[in-house]
Amino acid sequence: MPEIIRHNAGDVLNQEIKKRGLKQGYVAEQIGITPAYLSQIVNGSRKMSTDIAVRASIVLGVSLDIFLKQS
Repeated sequence: MPEIIRHNAGDVLNQEIKKRGLKQGYVAEQIGITPAYLSQIVNGSRKMSTDIAVRASIVLGVSLDIFLKQS
């Protein structure tokens, strides 16, 4: 199955969290993951899954497209 999430999706997520002045722990709770898991995503040690991308886009009120590879 081809990868649809961009390689720097964690960076994008981190930028959106900071732009809104939110705490990572709060965002993690809203997404339904642990703060440690979110930290791994934003620091690049874990890839963002499609499921997490969908939930993060809902929580942050952004388009899912910001996490997707551009074709």
